[in-house]
Amino acid sequence: MSTVPSNPRPSASLKRHFLWLLLSVAGLFAAGIALSLWFSLQASSQTQQRLLELEATQARVSLIRLLDYYHTLIENTARDPELLDLMRLGSVEEQQQWAISRQRLLPDLLGLALVNPQGGVLGEAVALRVGPRCQQDMQRADTLTDTRPLLHREVAGLEHFDLVSAVRETGGEIVGGVFLSVRLTQLQRVIDDTLHPDHALILVDAAGSTIVRQGEVKGALQEVRLDIPGTGWTLLAQSPVRLFTRGSEMQVLAGLLTLGAVLLLLGVTMLRLRRTMLRDIVSTRDAMTALARDEAVPAIMPHYIEFEPAAADINLIARHLQEQHARLEHLSLTDPLTGLPNRRAFEIHFPQALGLADRQHPVALVLLDIDYFKAVNDRYGHGVGDQVLLALAQSLKELTRRADLAARLAGDEFVVLLAGLDAAGGDAWYQRLTDHFRSELNALGLDVQTSLSAGQTWLGSAPGDTMNAALARADRALYQAKALGRGRLVQDGLPAADPAE
Repeated sequence: MSTVPSNPRPSASLKRHFLWLLLSVAGLFAAGIALSLWFSLQASSQTQQRLLELEATQARVSLIRLLDYYHTLIENTARDPELLDLMRLGSVEEQQQWAISRQRLLPDLLGLALVNPQGGVLGEAVALRVGPRCQQDMQRADTLTDTRPLLHREVAGLEHFDLVSAVRETGGEIVGGVFLSVRLTQLQRVIDDTLHPDHALILVDAAGSTIVRQGEVKGALQEVRLDIPGTGWTLLAQSPVRLFTRGSEMQVLAGLLTLGAVLLLLGVTMLRLRRTMLRDIVSTRDAMTALARDEAVPAIMPHYIEFEPAAADINLIARHLQEQHARLEHLSLTDPLTGLPNRRAFEIHFPQALGLADRQHPVALVLLDIDYFKAVNDRYGHGVGDQVLLALAQSLKELTRRADLAARLAGDEFVVLLAGLDAAGGDAWYQRLTDHFRSELNALGLDVQTSLSAGQTWLGSAPGDTMNAALARADRALYQAKALGRGRLVQDGLPAADPAE
């Protein structure tokens, strides 16, 4: 009678070992830490955002109130009936004296003047404290009807903004205007009065340049942007991002204490299970490490029955990944159309060829392309063009040795590394290649007018030679071959040979 072989090492149940642990963790961890802390952080973030919005709104209201004050001041002045008579009948001296007298009544102003309909200052601009740039702005066609403030920050210490209001006849005809300039310190006072100690308030113009600011926030920040109507300016209120308030810090502390108790509980349990669990973990890690290094993957033999399906899947996936990696490695180094090595393969192989050249072994780099290839594509179509590329690829495969390398760089451009050939050998190889290429075209029934142009250089011919430098020399030689009529090989540093010879 046959007997079923018994399992010499019966599998233990991980579920039984962890059942009591999961119940403890559920009571200590799920209800006390994560959810409470998350709500606290959300509430703290919303509170900070509301505080910043309130501060920005208060500063915005104060700025608008200040600008409205100056707008009202200049508009009321422009509507003064006595000013209309002065504009129509008064002399320039009287108009200047009027402006100077009003400046004395308004000490916060930088300058005040009357202007004609064309924006010219009525009086001496220097005495009325009207700068050259201010005069240029007022001479625009729409200045007297544009209520937006104009910024001037050209002279340090005299930064200001200008306001202009038109003086109109009863019928609405403009007879001139009142010009007013206000120091930016007036705006700075508003910003300073509303600043929170840890916040920053910045007033910027339409181009994003700072007009006035107070405070600076470094690192992560939250921001509120409010437009100042009728100015094109924007008020930015910034504050640092604080993850924790005092209340949330206490919650974090309580959470850490709870987490410490959980970790202590887990640590005691893990000490009892480590001999069996760590063996499964280490075997899985070793298998993954071997897979990452493209080495033979040892099979995973789990101790717990709950791990057996996962281990079987990992073993299967490891085999599939190794097979796929080998296929992808081949594809990543191969040109899909011609089957030749691609540019990446050439870059990998080049240091080996350069090292051979550094040991005084002649290694030639030949860069070649198909003459009139674009015309072939345009006339016969890309299908015929692909056949021409395949014909050249087949010729290169036939005429390169095990020590050589032929690769397709891009389009109709190919590169070949030839070891052990001198200049005459390179010419002979090129001639055999062109003959073989023509034979391949004939075998495919392709009657196309094309040939091969090539440029050759020697690796190590320049101190500190590199791949890019060698390709550049070969490219120059190829360009010379094209310039000499195509269908020939030009060797770097040697005169071009006539292909008919």
